Amino acid sequence: MADTFRPSYRIEANGNDITAAIRQRFISMTLTDEAGIASDCMTLELDDSGAGINLPATGAELRVWLGYEGAARFMGLYVVDEIELKGPPDRMTITAKAAPMKDSKAYTALHTQHNRSWTPRTLGDLAASIAAEHGLTPAVSPALASHTLPHLDQADESNMNLLTRVAKSVGGIAKANDGKLIIVPQGEGKTISGKSMPTVSIARTSGTSHSVKLIGRQDYKRVVTVWRDTNAAQDKEATAGEGEPVRRIRHVYPDQAAAEKAAQTSLEAYRRGKSTLSVSLPGRTELAAEGRLILSGFRSGVNGEWSITRVTHKMSAGGYVTDVEGEVPK
Repeated sequence: MADTFRPSYRIEANGNDITAAIRQRFISMTLTDEAGIASDCMTLELDDSGAGINLPATGAELRVWLGYEGAARFMGLYVVDEIELKGPPDRMTITAKAAPMKDSKAYTALHTQHNRSWTPRTLGDLAASIAAEHGLTPAVSPALASHTLPHLDQADESNMNLLTRVAKSVGGIAKANDGKLIIVPQGEGKTISGKSMPTVSIARTSGTSHSVKLIGRQDYKRVVTVWRDTNAAQDKEATAGEGEPVRRIRHVYPDQAAAEKAAQTSLEAYRRGKSTLSVSLPGRTELAAEGRLILSGFRSGVNGEWSITRVTHKMSAGGYVTDVEGEVPK
């Protein structure tokens, strides 16, 4: 079992291995992986007594490996964007955000605001155009790539925010990582090629603590959206699901396909959100957002398959722990 091994980490700053230099001052390191690049981050807390640590520069590149001795896994490239100093006791907290590729310059560019408009095109074409601007490779799921988008206005909005917004409207998520600009369906646990992401099985006997919330919010059976039929000069409805109660979305969509997709996406979101999961277990580097988790040995309502929405890896003197949040899969 992984938890019988000694936790281990490695950190490189601008290509230099600093693991040994910070080992005696290391307090904790936290890595957060969430759907979408905005929330992916790393936090490193160090003992700063005697001001014995050189202040890192914002923009410094940190490469991080995490896991167990002899089996640490590369977790990604992060760009330092905030340094906090506090005391007593004196502490230095370094916060870094995940970079989309080997060269961190693309991170800043993706989050630079633009003012422009996009003529109607497919989601795949939009992703390809933006990816080309940043030297990234577009990687859009075939299930979403052919979706036709209406005229889009990008007003004081970054390219990453635009893609996130558009992907969400068709039931997807956008993320830049490892040199790719990725857009995949949310909650399906699929790779770009359509293959299933790795499924991790966890038994209660592994030392896992858990919390499951059954949310008693409105359980919509049907979602209705509206689209503008320009030929008939009137608004028409698109529906997903059957029965009552009904959720009506006020926004008017430009065509029938967009309205139908929005209705289906909203219905699936309501279904996914009815139950939420939170588990804490001995560190597992293979767990990642949008993957699948299968629990066993718990009770009904907990056992079974869950879609991972957020993963937090934390290493400290107390060991290595992974916290996972999830929801009912599609």
